[in-house]
Parts: sequence; C-alpha cells; structure tokens
Amino acid sequence: MGWRLVVYCVLAVSLAASFLFITVENESYSSKENSSSIFNAKEIEIRSTSKNEEIFYLIKSEMINALSDSNNLSIFRPKIEIKNSDSYLVKLSAEKGDFFYENNQLDLKEKINVSIIKDKEAIDLFAESVFIDIDKEYLSSQNLNLNHNEISFSGREVSLSSDLISLSGAPISFEKKDVFEGSSNEIKIDLNKKLLYLSGTSNILIDGKNISGEDIIFDYKNNTVLNSENLRIKSGNS
Repeated sequence: MGWRLVVYCVLAVSLAASFLFITVENESYSSKENSSSIFNAKEIEIRSTSKNEEIFYLIKSEMINALSDSNNLSIFRPKIEIKNSDSYLVKLSAEKGDFFYENNQLDLKEKINVSIIKDKEAIDLFAESVFIDIDKEYLSSQNLNLNHNEISFSGREVSLSSDLISLSGAPISFEKKDVFEGSSNEIKIDLNKKLLYLSGTSNILIDGKNISGEDIIFDYKNNTVLNSENLRIKSGNS
C-alpha cells in the first residue's frame, strides 16, 4: 500500500535517531524476552483508499508509535477525513486511538467528535469510543448519539453504505424536544425527503397520541405519519 511506503520512508529518513533512541532505552530497561522494537514519529499524515478504491481517507496525527511486529499504529490526537466522493464526507477527531492499516479500521477513544456530511446536510455524532470500518462503511459504539435538524437519535451502529443513513442497535430512540419522541428496531434517514423509515414494530408519541405500527414512514419536517402497516393510535385519555 502506498501510504506504508510513505510512513516508513519518513521513519527511515527523518526519525532514525528517535527510533534508535527508543530501542536502546527499551533494551536497557526491559527483559530480553521482549524482542520487539518500538518506533514513533511526530506530525504524520497518511493518505490511502478503501480496498475497492472508492473511498479516500486522510489521517493526520500529532504522533504515532507501534511495535515493529504489530499490524496497527497507535495514533494521538488524530484528525481524520473519510470521503466517498459520490455519497458522503466524514470528519473525525479524538484524543487517541489505533489504526489497523491492513483492514482499514480505526478504534478511537476519548473526546470524540464526528461530523457526517451527506446530501448537503450535516449530522453530528458523539460517543465515548467509536470503531470505524472504512471498507464496510460503518461506525459503531456501545452508545452512539446523533443530532440532526434538532432531532436526537440514540443507537449503536451507523451505516453509510446505501443512499440512506441507517441507524441500528435495537432499541433505537429518537426525539425532537417538545414535538415528538419514539423508538424503533432500525431507522433509515432520508435527508433529501426529510423522512424516517422505521423498521419493525415502532412507536411515536406526538400531539398527545401514541402511534404504533410496523414499518412506519414518518415525515420529520411536517411531523406526520405518511404510511404504516397495522397502524394503531391511542390518545392520552384512552
């Protein structure tokens, strides 16, 4: 891969002294059983593509380090851009993380900020930690919180592999303060048409009414249900 050549060239040319210093220091304080060397580098920039070469990504890190026999790089205060030119742009930052270069995967931790730009709309994502698979086009965490158009969503996985943004990890909750709230097994967000496609049995509480049904299509701009199977409506007094 092209980026690996760039990284190792940088290490060989400009960071040889740093590499040797860390190696010698480790050898003087660690046991002989540890035969792995450590290298590090500052202000590193990595550019590469997904395996199908449709997604481009850029990683800027204040510092990286790794064991010579490992398949991942530890990255510190990274700033990352992932771009599918026909579909979306994802911008991420974190305090630290790991980059698994053979699989195009990232595991980020602490002070995470994510912005997803799709169809000229922005979605902000927050989590304590997040795992990103660039090839499979998804982000996951134990607790993902998304904000879009004054609507907050809570789930576990966001997929960008189709025309719609998909949020999964049942149960998924969503809310627009003082307007509506609800839950579903899976939600697909159509940013162009301002629609939510709620898969499986779902419910929405709006205007004092509890609306439940299967495969609900909800217009979140006009706050109306457009379609559903087995739709049931209960008023607050019933």
